[in-house]
Amino acid sequence: MTAKRDYYEVLGVSRSATQDALKKSYRRLAMKYHPDKNSDDEDATEMFKELTEAFQILSDPNKRARYDRFGHAAPDDFGMGAAGVDISSMTDFFESIFGSVFGGGAPRRRRRRGRPGRDLQYDLELELEDAVSGVQVDITVPRPVRCKTCEGSGAAPGSGPTRCSQCDGVGSVRLQQGIFAVSTTCPVCHGSGETIHDKCSECAGQGLTVQEEEFSVSIPAGIEDGAVKIIPGGGEHGRGGAPDGDLHVMVRVKRHETFLRRGQELHCVVSISYPQAVLGAEIEVPTIKSSAIMKVKPGTENGQTYRLKGKGVPSLRGSYVGDQLIHIEVEVPKKLTERQRELVEELGRELGGATSPQARSHSFIERLKDFFD
Repeated sequence: MTAKRDYYEVLGVSRSATQDALKKSYRRLAMKYHPDKNSDDEDATEMFKELTEAFQILSDPNKRARYDRFGHAAPDDFGMGAAGVDISSMTDFFESIFGSVFGGGAPRRRRRRGRPGRDLQYDLELELEDAVSGVQVDITVPRPVRCKTCEGSGAAPGSGPTRCSQCDGVGSVRLQQGIFAVSTTCPVCHGSGETIHDKCSECAGQGLTVQEEEFSVSIPAGIEDGAVKIIPGGGEHGRGGAPDGDLHVMVRVKRHETFLRRGQELHCVVSISYPQAVLGAEIEVPTIKSSAIMKVKPGTENGQTYRLKGKGVPSLRGSYVGDQLIHIEVEVPKKLTERQRELVEELGRELGGATSPQARSHSFIERLKDFFD
């Protein structure tokens, strides 16, 4: 079996190519290998399929990012499934971007198709703990499904759709612009090739009604804010035998009160007393799962950072776990007893330094947040 070629190689562009460059290269090559221009050349047809598959992936920023990272082995359920579709859908994709530029003035007859379901999006809010550890979540989504009364036809029981008079059932109309014939979706039937005169009262002729459906979503450990989990076929139902849309679950990770995440690292601020900073100590610090004992070295300064190995966020592939960084904030008491003041003054004389602490306009935790934001 022949290995798949690199998508960038197929389109003849560099990996840093802009979207405009991708589109120009695809247009040039797709027009050269278009089936309508090479009806007797099977190699050209296969090349056209390969070109369109590559462009479908690289023209989508999310799919392109996953392809750049994983290549052809990208996970299917994160939107990088195989683009295997038949040649008619490949040609339709080409025409949806550039219009049909081949053939004579008469429209190319094709099999009438229904209307594919639209993709739906669901925003899923997660706690940071769940994003780090992974979780199985059940969600309820309002989903347009085929009307049970008319079985998705949109026509009242006992009646049915009729052939669209505007496009004669083709689903598209062709407009002549100079030497180019531009094909576009029929504005009357919206591509279905049919019109309905006696509409179903349940769905008002739409063929769809909205009902709530439950989906179980598996969230892998280490998922990041903004990641998209795709449930194939979980979107709007298609009509007339067309495929259902997909459900795009957009992950939104809530801001945590204690931790800030940056890649596979977790950051937090821990306060210690002045004596602990000077003399050193063993202190308990929070981790995303529980807590840990950490040694503070003598002479620790305000803002000093300690690293806890393997206490951060796992990678999606599970090959490693990041670290947790502890940023130390040394607490300076604002009110002292007479005895405490005497001891501090005595320490100041011993150290030869000033005894008056300098005021700070912002706490260290706020400076840390400002730095990351």
